[in-house]
Amino acid sequence: MKNRDMREKAMIDLHGQISLAFLKKSRFTGSYQGMRYLLQKQEREAEAAHDEEPAKLQAVLEAVIWPEPYSFEATEPDKKHGRDFAFSGDGLWEAVDWLNQEYEAGYNRQRAGGVRQ
Repeated sequence: MKNRDMREKAMIDLHGQISLAFLKKSRFTGSYQGMRYLLQKQEREAEAAHDEEPAKLQAVLEAVIWPEPYSFEATEPDKKHGRDFAFSGDGLWEAVDWLNQEYEAGYNRQRAGGVRQ
């Protein structure tokens, strides 16, 4: 019964398919039932302390989603939605959880005839 429940809830599961070592050198793209996604390392300015100038850069994991059918580059910016996570093992799995939450919150409902908020 437990295995059946896990399969029914399984959505985007990237265990064994992605690593931080991969993301240090390349970006990872995929899709799940109408929702495309991208995970990539980005350098963002860290919030500087009052006496620090210039602000230091820190690595973050950027996660972006957008509707099919087009690639990231061919999709209009206003159709993309993203969030940054820590560039760490925990941050990677938080990003995957976020992808699944976004799918449940909007894309799954949209496929059922509802409107994504």
